[in-house]
Amino acid sequence: MNEMPAMPAFLDRSGTSLPALIDRAAQVLANARSSAEILEARDIASVAYDAAKKAARLAKAKGAHDALIAAAHRAQADALEIEAGAKRRLADEYDAAQERGEVASSGDNLRKGSGVPKQNAGKATAADVGLTRKQIHEAREIRDAENESPGIIRRALDAMQESGEEPTRAKINRLVKAKSKRTRGARFDHNASVESQHDRDLRMLIGVWESACESAREEFLEKINH
Repeated sequence: MNEMPAMPAFLDRSGTSLPALIDRAAQVLANARSSAEILEARDIASVAYDAAKKAARLAKAKGAHDALIAAAHRAQADALEIEAGAKRRLADEYDAAQERGEVASSGDNLRKGSGVPKQNAGKATAADVGLTRKQIHEAREIRDAENESPGIIRRALDAMQESGEEPTRAKINRLVKAKSKRTRGARFDHNASVESQHDRDLRMLIGVWESACESAREEFLEKINH
């Protein structure tokens, strides 16, 4: 993560500063050894993201210097990177638990009184481990996108900041979903050749373009045409 310059003062409900909150999220994730600890890191990063977003809005409302707003956006980006990293690990942990038979898979019938084999009846569900089906799906998409193009999340976040745009969770989700669709399509194309570095970079650039807002696209085109 990039070193952050001074930013608008912000303290969460416990009195923790924003930089300290981000550092804590990163440390918890780095030291996590269980799904519960990974979830904790994700939640701290989520709080940090919301705090940075609020700090950026307050800075804009008060007409703060651009450097302060950029610092708040950098904090948002760092929080999103940690959050994405936690989601990747959660996807791996959840899938591994399913493979070990500890967590129910989509093929398990868990309805009571439906003749479920005893060994399946006691399996944990997504809700039991603190996740929704939607969160698991999103986590898998992020994990698969990073496995396919390592560093894609950080590159997208950096591109947003360099263009002066606010790094948001919605933009990252659009990028990941767009890549997920392209990846699934490539898997079913049995005649497709091995992807080159050129093709991977092109897909990454297209993903960032799709996640950017219209004003950023227009300014980008103006800069490369000069």
